[in-house]
Amino acid sequence: MRDYCRDQVLHFSLRCYQLMGMHGLPLPCDAHPRRKARLLHVWAGCILMGLSGVSYMCLTSDDDFLYKGDDFSCFNDAMKFGFAEMAILSIYWETLSSQRVHLARFWHLYEVLAATHSATTTPSGLTLWQQLVQHWRFLLIFYGTFMLELALLCAYVALQEGSRHLVLFWITFQPFILVVHLRNTQFVLHMDLLRQKLLQLERELILLVEYSSFANGSASFFDFDKYLRRRVHEMQMIYARIHELCTCFRRGFSYSMLTVLLMIYIRITVDSYFFLYTKLSNITNLDYYLLLPAVLHIPAFLYTSQSFMQIVPRTAYQLHNIVISCSPVSLQVLS
Repeated sequence: MRDYCRDQVLHFSLRCYQLMGMHGLPLPCDAHPRRKARLLHVWAGCILMGLSGVSYMCLTSDDDFLYKGDDFSCFNDAMKFGFAEMAILSIYWETLSSQRVHLARFWHLYEVLAATHSATTTPSGLTLWQQLVQHWRFLLIFYGTFMLELALLCAYVALQEGSRHLVLFWITFQPFILVVHLRNTQFVLHMDLLRQKLLQLERELILLVEYSSFANGSASFFDFDKYLRRRVHEMQMIYARIHELCTCFRRGFSYSMLTVLLMIYIRITVDSYFFLYTKLSNITNLDYYLLLPAVLHIPAFLYTSQSFMQIVPRTAYQLHNIVISCSPVSLQVLS
């Protein structure tokens, strides 16, 4: 079972997260998976120590990493570094610890679920274009926010009047922003995969509901009750695995989900207050435009989580339709 290794879009995305030290698991197509896992953990530890060292240097150095013009501005910059360090610690600690169990289980279950579907619905039977369409929500958030942030950085460098503080601050703080935003897209990827599996289950339930209604009202075949019980039991098993997928996702990203969203929220709040402060102080500063990708990341997370949670009651409704259409059979299934 090497489903997500054959999915080129998913394979490339996981490679990107491995490069950033945020996916500490080898892919199924990797040779020597144990050695690869150790290398990924060492790489994640190196990134963690490097970013933590940068954060410590910025908070303790007498250089202009923090704005020295007044205490209020200095406190704002220090608070952003502080919450960014909290997010970094939780991200890489999860890579080095909980991902070994929970996310490894997540991807194992994902492969098992993929194997239960026919070859026409698995990524191995899809063209690259079909895979792009399948993952378009994630790709839009991943590449859209990244390209927007890159374009805004280029415009900021070209238009903003430089100073030693601005150069030092953004050279040291931008890597934290990049890691945090990529982690948020990693949340989006896993939730979108959950949505896809729920949609597959919902489509199969709709077909089963339509067929059971037709057979119950018109004609059926011998041992139809046994067939229906078996199919409903299969749907229940698939739903149980999807539920376990959701549990593994929640446990694998339990701390970083909180700290990443908190860091994004704190940055937006602090910079919004500081924007009013600089306007009143007649200070020309264009870095507030760099907040736009951060502003987009929170609704992207909320939209993706809501989109897959809305499918859950629809799935329960389809199971209920089977109960109504063939109540004697369903009572035996549910008992």
